[in-house]
Amino acid sequence: MELVQLGPDDTARFLALRQIMFEAEAMSFRGAGADDDAIGVAAWRDRLARDHVYAVVQDGEWLAVGGLTRIAGQKLDHKGLVWGMYAVPAARGSGAAARILEQLEAKARELGLRQLQLTLMADNPRAQTLYERHGYEVYASEPDSVRRGDGSYVDETLMWKRL
Repeated sequence: MELVQLGPDDTARFLALRQIMFEAEAMSFRGAGADDDAIGVAAWRDRLARDHVYAVVQDGEWLAVGGLTRIAGQKLDHKGLVWGMYAVPAARGSGAAARILEQLEAKARELGLRQLQLTLMADNPRAQTLYERHGYEVYASEPDSVRRGDGSYVDETLMWKRL
């Protein structure tokens, strides 16, 4: 498995993987393909140029992806947001997601960040277990945070880690 940093030229492939993720596991993510479409390809290109986004690749296939954004603002730029974490089902248990998370944490330290935050659907124990294994702690839960396509609502778990 190889770890690669994504850039603007990877936008189409990145968005295609996100679309697959949203279609296959819509209940596990707060976003949706329509949201990505509304943001637009140009904005995603800019985000891949600005943020720190990585993929674990094996035999040309992307097994896992994840991103890190430094939170903007003079009083907030000591924090980073881990976002877009996803491992294809065939890669689960392979260590691909852990490798992405470790790289994001290393980059955060390199940038001088003091802490990382992330959110996940409260009914996604697989993801929560991954983050807890890496030292993230739950600090809050937002009730009915996300409205799902079926009209139901799910809480969102907020986690953090001091670096």
